[in-house]
Amino acid sequence: MPWPHASSRLALILRRWRGRFGITAPQVAIRPHRPWYARSFVLVAALLGVAVLIWLIDPVERLATMSHAEEIAALQKTNAALEEEVERLRGQLAARENDLQIEQAAQRSLTDKHKALMEENARLKEELAVLQRLAEKSSRKR
Repeated sequence: MPWPHASSRLALILRRWRGRFGITAPQVAIRPHRPWYARSFVLVAALLGVAVLIWLIDPVERLATMSHAEEIAALQKTNAALEEEVERLRGQLAARENDLQIEQAAQRSLTDKHKALMEENARLKEELAVLQRLAEKSSRKR
C-alpha cells in the first residue's frame, strides 16, 4: 500500500474534494433567481416610472418659466440701461482719445520747436564766441 493513511478520514475528505474539481466534477446549471416574467414586470414598471417623470417635468418647467417672467423683464430693463451706459461711455472714450491725440500732436510740436531753439541757441553761442575772439584780436592790435 503506497499510502499508509488511505483509510483515514483525511484521505476521504481529500478524495471528495478532488471529485468536485476537474473532469469528474458534477455538472452545474446556473439559473436566475426570478422567472423571466418577474424580470419583465420590473423592467416595464421602471420604464413606466421614467415616462411618468418625463411627463411631469414639462408642467414644472412651464411653472418655473411663468414665475420667472417678472425676473426676466427686470433683467431685460437692467440690460437695456447698461447698454445705454456703455454707449455713453464709448462716446466719452472717443472724445478723450481725440483730446489725447491733440495733446500728443501739441507735445510733438513743442518738442520740435524746443529742439530747433536749442540748435539755434548753440549756433548763436558759437557766433558769439567767434565775435568775441574777433573783438579781442582787434583790441589787441590797437
